[in-house]
Formats: sequence, structure tokens, C-alpha cells
Amino acid sequence: MVEEVRTSRRDLIARVATLELLIADLIDLLWQLDPDGMAELARIASRDLDIQTTHTITGAEHQRERLHNVLQERQRKLRPRRAPAPRKATVKV
Repeated sequence: MVEEVRTSRRDLIARVATLELLIADLIDLLWQLDPDGMAELARIASRDLDIQTTHTITGAEHQRERLHNVLQERQRKLRPRRAPAPRKATVKV
């Protein structure tokens, strides 16, 4: 039973990590396709975080912290990234 829980937990961690990588790739692709739209999403994410920070949720401090973490992560992921360096041409011999 304990071994099943460990395996299940490892599987869950691997799945979450895979989803995070897929989301990061999708965000990078969207920045390439529509930089203006992604900049707008980044502004919205920043505004949402500012609104959440300035308003208090009474009696739900644990939820406030959780929401803050989610909004902060969203803002971080939507920040523009540096463009990747151009690939060098390779010559096949």
C-alpha cells in the first residue's frame, strides 16, 4: 500500500512537470505568434495581481495566500522572454 502511494505520487509529480513544460512551450509559441496579444495578457495578469494585493479577503488568509501565489505564477509565466539565439547553419558532409 505504501509503495502504491509512493509510485502514485511520483507519477503525479511527473505529470505535473510535463504539463508545466507544455504550458511553457505554448506560452513561448504564443509570444512568437502574437506578441501584442501576449503583452496585453501580461498586463492583465499584472493588474490582477495588483488588485488582489490591494484588497483584503477577511477570514480567509490561507485562500488569499494561495490566490496570490497563483496570480504571481501567472504573471511570471506571461512575462516576455528573451528571443532565442539564431541557430547556426550546419553543413552536412
